[in-house]
Amino acid sequence: MAKKHKKHVPHPPAVPPETPRFPGWLAWGAFLLWGGWVFKTYLDRFPPDLNSLFVLLSPGQYFTAGFFKAVPGHLAVLLSALFFVIACAAFGSFLLRSVFKPGRLSPCEDAALSAALGLGVIGHLVLGLAAAGLLSKGPVRLLVAAAFAVGVFSRRYFPEPEAEAEPAFKPGLTDLLALALLAAALLLNLAGSLSPEIFYDSLVYHLAVPNFYAIKGRLADMPYNLYSNLFLLHGMLYSAGLLLKDEMVPKLINYAAGVLSLVAVIGVGRRHFSLRAGLWAGLIFYTVTHALMASWSAGTEWLLTLFSISALAAALRHEPGSYRFLLLAAFFSGCGMAVKTTGLFPAVGTGLVLLWRSRSDRGAALKAALVFAGVAALPVLPWLAKNWLYRGNPFFPFLTSVFGLSGADPDKLHAFMVETRQMGALELKAWLLHPWNITMGALLNSNYFTPLFLALLPLLFLLQPAGTVPLWLYFLCGWLLWSFASTMVRFLMPAYPAAALLIAAALDSRQHQALRKTLSVLVLFSCALCLYWAALMLYSQGRWRPVFGLIDKETYLSVTQPTYPYSHYKAIQFINNDLPAGAKTLIIGDARGAYFKKDFVVSSVFDKTPIVEYAAASASGEELYSRLKAEGVTHLLLNAAEGIRLGRAYNMFYWDARTSGVYDEFWDRHVVEVHAYEEVENGRPSNRVAVYALADRRPAGIPPPFNVMRDIIMKNIARK
Repeated sequence: MAKKHKKHVPHPPAVPPETPRFPGWLAWGAFLLWGGWVFKTYLDRFPPDLNSLFVLLSPGQYFTAGFFKAVPGHLAVLLSALFFVIACAAFGSFLLRSVFKPGRLSPCEDAALSAALGLGVIGHLVLGLAAAGLLSKGPVRLLVAAAFAVGVFSRRYFPEPEAEAEPAFKPGLTDLLALALLAAALLLNLAGSLSPEIFYDSLVYHLAVPNFYAIKGRLADMPYNLYSNLFLLHGMLYSAGLLLKDEMVPKLINYAAGVLSLVAVIGVGRRHFSLRAGLWAGLIFYTVTHALMASWSAGTEWLLTLFSISALAAALRHEPGSYRFLLLAAFFSGCGMAVKTTGLFPAVGTGLVLLWRSRSDRGAALKAALVFAGVAALPVLPWLAKNWLYRGNPFFPFLTSVFGLSGADPDKLHAFMVETRQMGALELKAWLLHPWNITMGALLNSNYFTPLFLALLPLLFLLQPAGTVPLWLYFLCGWLLWSFASTMVRFLMPAYPAAALLIAAALDSRQHQALRKTLSVLVLFSCALCLYWAALMLYSQGRWRPVFGLIDKETYLSVTQPTYPYSHYKAIQFINNDLPAGAKTLIIGDARGAYFKKDFVVSSVFDKTPIVEYAAASASGEELYSRLKAEGVTHLLLNAAEGIRLGRAYNMFYWDARTSGVYDEFWDRHVVEVHAYEEVENGRPSNRVAVYALADRRPAGIPPPFNVMRDIIMKNIARK
C-alpha cells in the first residue's frame, strides 16, 4: 500500500524586521525622560491608595441576599434596552446593505456601522412622531417592532456580503491582561448604568426634556429651560426609551453606545493595522476615566462618540469618485452634530480625512467636500427649524448678537457661556499649558484624566508606522477646536479613539521591540489606574448600593448623594402617585425635572425664574393666582435647601420689594400644603421639600403655611 504523504503547506515568508528610523538610545531616552516626568508628576498629584483598593475589591459587601432580589428588575430593563438597540441595529443593517452597499466588512465594522446607522435613523423617526403629536407608547412600540421586523426579514432579500476573514491572533500575556482590564471596565460601566440617574445635566435636560416631550406626547416649548433649545437627537432616543419602560432604558442605550464605540475602534484598528492594535486601542480609549464615568448616565458623549468614530471609519474607507462611504461619513457626522453642537469638531476632522483621501484629484476632493457638507447639515436642520419657531433664532442660545436675545436675560446667557466653556479669556501661555494642566487636574473637572495621551502622543514619531496621517489629522483637528472652546475633558471624547489608535499602532509596530514591550506594561498600568479612579468614584457616590440591592432606588434618590444635592424625589413621588392626572406643578427652587410623570414647569439656573416673572407681571396676589391658573398650574413644589444653593450661586430669586409683596399676598391667600418631607442628616434636618395646592380660597380656620421663600430661602441667601 502506497504511503500517503502530507501535503506540504508553505510557510508565509518571514516579515523582514523594520529598520528603526531613530536609534534606540534616542527613543529610550526620550520616552524615559518625558514619559517619566509626566507619570511622576501625575502620580504625585493623584497617588493611588491600596486601602481603598482593598475596600473596592471586597466581594462580601456586594453579593448579599439583596443582590439576588434586585437581579430580576435589572434583567427586565436590560432586556427592554437590548431589544431597542437590536431593533435599531437590525434596521441599520438593512439600510447599510440595501442603500449603501459597503461590500465586505469585518464583524466589528458591520456591528458598529449598522447600529450607528439604525440609531440615527430611528432617532429621526421618533422626532417625526414627536412633531406629529404621536409621541406615546403605542406609536413608539410599533416603530421599534417594525424596525426589528424589517431588519430581520430583510436578510432574506439583502443577504450580508461574506464577512472578511479574521487574521490569526494569538494573544500573549499582556494581551490577556488587556482583555481582562477591558472586561472589568465593561462590567464596572454596566453596574454604573444600572444605578439610579443622579447626573445633574441629565436630570435638568438630557432626560428631563425628553421626559417633558413624553408627558406632552409631542414636541413642546420649554420657555424657561435654555437647554431645551440645544440639539437633542439623543433625546429622541431617550424619549422612546422612557416610553418603552423608564429612565433606565435611556441609561442603557447610552451604555450600549459606549460598547458599540469600543467595537468600532477595534474594527478600525483591525482593518488599518492589526487586530492586536484594535484591542489595545479599545482598551486605551474605553478606560479613560472620564469615558468610563460617561457610561453611567443618560448623557450625550457616548452617542456623539459612536456617530463620530463611525464617521471616521467610513471616511477611512472612502475612495475618490465613490459615494458609498462618503454619504455614510456625512450622515454620521450630521447625527453627531444633532446630538451636540461640539459634534462640529469631529465633523470637521472627518471632512479633513475625506479631503486627504481625495488629495490626488482636486476636483474630486472639492466635490466630496460639498457633498459631505450638504448631507451632514441635514440632521441638524430640524433642530434649527424648531429653535426658529420657538425662539426666532435657529442657533439659540448661541449667536444672540445676530438674532437677538429672544427674551433671555443677557447676564444669565453670559453665565451659561462661561460655565460651558469653563475657561476665561484665552491667553497663549494658558493655551500652551492646556494639555499639561488638563492631565494634572489643574483645571476644573479634569481630575484623574489619563496620563497616556500627554506621555506618549508627543513622542510617537519615534515608533509610528505608516498610514497614520489621517488619524493625526482627525485627532489634532478635534483637539485644536476643543482647546479653543472648553476645558471640559469629556467634550473631547470623540477624539479619544484616534489618540488611542495612534498609540496602539505605534506599540504594534516592529521597531524597538524591548521599548514597545515596556510601554505596553506602562499602558496596562495607566489603564488599570484610570479604572481604579472610576471605580472609586462610583463607590464613593454610593451608586453601587441600589444596584446590588442594599437599598432600594426610592431610598437612594430621596436623600443627598455626592453630585446629587438636596433631593426633591419624595415630593415628585407624591405628585406622580397621588395627584390627579391633569395636575401641573410649578417647581420652585429646583431645576431638575427628569422623574416627573405629570406635567410640570421648571426653569434652569440660566433662565428667568417663572414664579418671579409671574409675580412681576401681576399687580396683586389675586392677579398672580389668576395668572397661574390661566397657565394651568395646579400645584407648587418648593425645595428649600436647593433653592438656597441655586439662589446664592445663580441669583434665581431676583425679587424686589413689590414683587415679593405680590408673592407673599398670593401665598397667604391661595396656598395649601398637601405634602412635606424632611431630609435628616446626622440626626438633624438638612432639607425640607413640600407640595402645595392652589386654592381659590383658603379653608376657614386653617392658617397659611409657613412662608419658606420669605423666611427661609431669602434670609439664608442674604447671609452669604
